[in-house]
Amino acid sequence: MPIRSLAELQLDELIRNKKFTPSPAAWEDEVLYFLLVDRFSDGREKGYRDLDGNVVDTGATELFRRGDALNAVKTPEDAKRWREAGAGYVGGTLPGITSKLGYLKRLGVTALWLSPVLKQVAFQQTYHGYGIQDYLQVNPHFGTADDLRALVDTAHANGMRVILDIILNHTGDVFFLQSRSLPGDRQQRSAVS
Repeated sequence: MPIRSLAELQLDELIRNKKFTPSPAAWEDEVLYFLLVDRFSDGREKGYRDLDGNVVDTGATELFRRGDALNAVKTPEDAKRWREAGAGYVGGTLPGITSKLGYLKRLGVTALWLSPVLKQVAFQQTYHGYGIQDYLQVNPHFGTADDLRALVDTAHANGMRVILDIILNHTGDVFFLQSRSLPGDRQQRSAVS
């Protein structure tokens, strides 16, 4: 059952007997890697190396090869599909990121900065994370709360910190106020969401 209120979190139980990863003494010593969750990985790539350096032979998406350069758009129909593909969700997931932690670790990354992963409005393709509807749930396009926990736990076990980008100064357009007359005002006014 989804949590509907901060009061339901029972924070004391959540943090009891837990080990926490402290912030570094100096962030300038960290190698940060920012990634847009939806555009990073769906976990179905074939041929990359896992955390232990072993080649992954499952998945259906082949690695990029030299011959792949500049081959995505050959016809006007290809160009149209290419443009449309960037307008909505592409399919990156939290488990996809977890599956690429070996790659990121070998790059020397010490801190992952994830685009917002919280539940987005359903009526817009807010794959970027800047239309949060619910600050207490993970966006189902990206996975589950357990997937997020697994990503953070695996990253920590491999010496990487995880920074969650959380947008607090605006949300998805999920609020509506009806017009009403204000005292001393002859016009009807309405609040714009």
